[in-house]
Amino acid sequence: MKKLFLFGLMMLAGSAWAEWVIYQKSEKVTQYYDPAAILKDGNMRQVWQLQNLGRSMQNGTASLRILREYDCSKARWRNLAIYAHTEPMAGGTVLETTGEDKNWNGIRPDSIAEVLLDLVCVQK
Repeated sequence: MKKLFLFGLMMLAGSAWAEWVIYQKSEKVTQYYDPAAILKDGNMRQVWQLQNLGRSMQNGTASLRILREYDCSKARWRNLAIYAHTEPMAGGTVLETTGEDKNWNGIRPDSIAEVLLDLVCVQK
């Protein structure tokens, strides 16, 4: 049932409805998140992220839309879904979809992941 809910959420949380907010920008990538769509469950947070690539990848990917889960109490994250798009801002065709990653990733101090962890975990 949880996977069905996540699938429905992913379909509804398209880039057209997102209120993307920049949290990091460089020559290679601009990273956004949607603070209005953060799901909270105790110390867990699910957030949509968008990565606009400065230059398209070899396979034509120009942006990535990612549903990521953060564990605020253990300072770790994992991907629940990744969509590779042919256009910036999650536009164009979806080239590839990747499902849930069972492995958790630790968050290093002073990293981009820590910036977003702080942003999403402050949400009560």
